[in-house]
Amino acid sequence: MSGGEDRAREVAGLLRQLWLGLAAYRLFPGSSDRPGFVAAVERIGDSVRLALASGPIDVEVRGDGFVFAGTPLPPNETTERLARACFERRVERVEIAAVPDVRDLERAFAMLSMPPEELREGGGAEAMLASAGVRSIMLSALGPSAVEGADHVAEDVVANPARVPDAHLLASQLRIDDLAGAPETRAEALFERLRGLVSDLSIEAGREIDLHATVHDVVTELPPELRRSLVELLVDRVRDDPLAERLIGTMSNAELTRALVDLGRDGRRDPVELANHLAAAGVRHLDLVDLTEALEAGREEAGTILAGLEEVGVDLTKSRADGFGGSVTDALAGYLTATERDDVRTMQATLPRTDEQRKASALLALRDYLMLEGDDERLGEVLSLWAEGLQEAMAMRDPVRVRELLDSVREALGGAGEERESLYGSYARQALAPEAVLALVATVRLDDGGATVPEVLEPFGDVGVEVLLDLLAEEADRERRAHLLAALRQVARGHLRPVVARLQDPRWYVVRNAANLLGNAGGEEVLDQLAGAARHPSAQVRKEAVKALVVAGGAKAVLHLHALAGEGPQDVRPTAVSVLGAIFAPEAAAALGDIALSNPDRGLRRQALDELAEGTEGRELLRALSDAKTRPKLPWKLRRHARRLLREASGAAA
Repeated sequence: MSGGEDRAREVAGLLRQLWLGLAAYRLFPGSSDRPGFVAAVERIGDSVRLALASGPIDVEVRGDGFVFAGTPLPPNETTERLARACFERRVERVEIAAVPDVRDLERAFAMLSMPPEELREGGGAEAMLASAGVRSIMLSALGPSAVEGADHVAEDVVANPARVPDAHLLASQLRIDDLAGAPETRAEALFERLRGLVSDLSIEAGREIDLHATVHDVVTELPPELRRSLVELLVDRVRDDPLAERLIGTMSNAELTRALVDLGRDGRRDPVELANHLAAAGVRHLDLVDLTEALEAGREEAGTILAGLEEVGVDLTKSRADGFGGSVTDALAGYLTATERDDVRTMQATLPRTDEQRKASALLALRDYLMLEGDDERLGEVLSLWAEGLQEAMAMRDPVRVRELLDSVREALGGAGEERESLYGSYARQALAPEAVLALVATVRLDDGGATVPEVLEPFGDVGVEVLLDLLAEEADRERRAHLLAALRQVARGHLRPVVARLQDPRWYVVRNAANLLGNAGGEEVLDQLAGAARHPSAQVRKEAVKALVVAGGAKAVLHLHALAGEGPQDVRPTAVSVLGAIFAPEAAAALGDIALSNPDRGLRRQALDELAEGTEGRELLRALSDAKTRPKLPWKLRRHARRLLREASGAAA
């Protein structure tokens, strides 16, 4: 392999990592600490270092890919998506001069996630990145001069470039109102006028994208019949006419899909045939084709996916003469891939309103789709809708529905790699948005026979506990804090890992809450952690931890309490002795007896005797300690105190 091919392969690999990073950013916008985004940043850094070792990185953007060193990079669906994201936002040149840090990547990805109109109003990607202080990455239009050390020089630089007209001016120049005849005739005339106008305008290199986008805006506002005829003409000529190809390239997947469906409304053209034509021309991957062709084969599969397809509104009764063999699970993936948010939303909206059998089938369809979807951006869109469905089930206080939705996605993403598995937690957290959880907690006052707050939140497991802990840490209202704490005491049972982790939090009140929860929800397994918390720098935490020890462990906490009474912080020792007295068990009495005999603090020894006098088992030991013949022997003052306690106990009993 030649050096040039190696270099092109390195750059193509970098572009792929940039797309994966952009997809991860869109899943977690503004959250640079998410595992998926952190991993993407690391991969991008490695790819940039490798590519920069051979020189500056400077690529041109086309509607369907990238050009490097004057040569188009091999077609690849991943890099095509990045190119389209750039192209739609007037970016025709990507330069990378240094390894970008998290901050630079966040800002660059934010530019590529903004609506094109908003980005244009802000001055464009190049200006906004520069104003944000980003120097490692440049997203710009191709200018008339090359950057020093760049891989290529832009061609066809125009000496006196013309200004791109706006949509209103362009519409007037096209004299749309003067068109006459049938829609097909008017569309033909309009297209030829467009060709002449584009040819006559001396648009500077790199600004053709602006002109084509403006044409797209004009087409969008055409009368319906004329617009349909023009789109039909563009699709028919896309293989052979560069202008038709460029204009089709300005349309998003959603716009193009809607336009094709629109063409089929009057039965004049088959949208699927048109989609096949575009796919064969290599202009766009329209997965709606795969869906339609797989339906016939799908009828012969198990009902799982068929029911799911019906749930999302796909008509399985319509037959196609040109039935095509294939997996209907692939068809579902294709369907969800080819639709935008409003279309996918139908799946989410229908789930809570069907009978149980159809609900289960739709959930299985969702699970199968998630298992086979390979595009992170598409996956994120579906998971966002899933999170909204969870919120609806929470609002209805339907724990069964919540568990079904959670289990379907947990099963689909489990074992699919660390990055995929992290998506489950991320989108479950999205469902547990503060406003949704607090709205649920507010229903605790309702006495309508519905499920309780803990019953609704328990299926979320560790993730639910973490979110509740976060809310508890930030909540200022005392009543809401009490409700959150009450819910946590039940939800945390069996999900103690996130609670134990809060013992390391720098905020003393968070640690105190964690100690309280471990006492109420934990058992013997948390005693070591609570004993450690009893030595916390905060007195409030220490006091709570000692109390939590006896609540969590009962008699099993005696060893820890005995040690704290002898070697713990000074303010903890009396509390430990007092708590030992509340445990009516032989081992607790024995520990108090040892404290009375051997603790160097005379006050604690006296307190231990007081605690022994409170219980029947303790009094037997107290009687032995009061005897001068007992070895080892108490000092006479403590023996005298023990005898007095026994007399008082006998008098009280009488």
